[in-house]
Amino acid sequence: MELAKPVYDSKRRILLGVGSKVHLKYLEKLDQIGVKYLFVDDVKSKGISLDEMMDMPTWIDMISIVEQAFEAAAKDEFLPLLEIQKAVKKLIEEVKQRNAIVLIPTTAVDRALIPFAHMVNVTLIALQIGKKLGYTNSQLNDLGIGCLLHDIGKVKTSIREDHPESGFNIIRANREISLMSAHIAYQHHETLDGEGFPRKLAQDQVLELAQICSIANDYDNFISLEGLLPHVALEKIMTLSDKKYGHHIVVAFSKGIISYPPGTNVQLNIGKGIVTRIQSNPHRPVVRLHQLQKEIDLNEQPTILVEVVLNEEEEMSKL
Repeated sequence: MELAKPVYDSKRRILLGVGSKVHLKYLEKLDQIGVKYLFVDDVKSKGISLDEMMDMPTWIDMISIVEQAFEAAAKDEFLPLLEIQKAVKKLIEEVKQRNAIVLIPTTAVDRALIPFAHMVNVTLIALQIGKKLGYTNSQLNDLGIGCLLHDIGKVKTSIREDHPESGFNIIRANREISLMSAHIAYQHHETLDGEGFPRKLAQDQVLELAQICSIANDYDNFISLEGLLPHVALEKIMTLSDKKYGHHIVVAFSKGIISYPPGTNVQLNIGKGIVTRIQSNPHRPVVRLHQLQKEIDLNEQPTILVEVVLNEEEEMSKL
């Protein structure tokens, strides 16, 4: 097997480039620095499209900007607003050119970068939801900045319940950032049922943009930290509809998330195959059958069902 995407260390330097052979000694070293996911090319994965995924170098650039913001906040300096605005503009462009999004798991990078990668992933998902809800560019900008900085309060406190308010205060100290963006950070752990924190807001007290950040935050944690498969994470999100976030937000979320990303090996009711691309329906992909060596679009074949995902064969595999 060869790498299909590069591997980066904590300084955002390339450890292993595209085309590098995946050897056991590399896997052991990567495991030590917290890299748990790899993107690989082999015979089965030839011809697979990853158009729904942001390219790795751009993703790493976004992570770097979030890291800069954390460093500034730690020193009580002004946030790098120009860089943050450019990052959000780029992320909005990335979302607008895709009908749906596939995340790069945060565990695809050195563990030192995971908190910043998480904030980028949350922003991507949130902007996708905002797009599906018909948000204006101004609304997407406020949403993007709030999500990109939603965990910045953690630089000031290690107490989980305190970081939303700390983040709000950090953002509000930068007057060029909208109050809406600051409240996204403040409210992203509030829930409709009033069981969230830090203020136990409920129902209409919880801003819609904060609910969007909340659902994006949960989804990335399910995928990256808990290791849930995308279709399982999506179902878990659905169980929280109207309890944690509004039903209309869950519906918008489901329209922009892919259940079976390209490269996923699946057992269909007619045999085994690998997802090669997403054609029109984010939950009914195109699958190449191994035995027949032909592709079928599940969206056009309603009687063909995915029975199970073959985890041990996933091309984006856990070490």
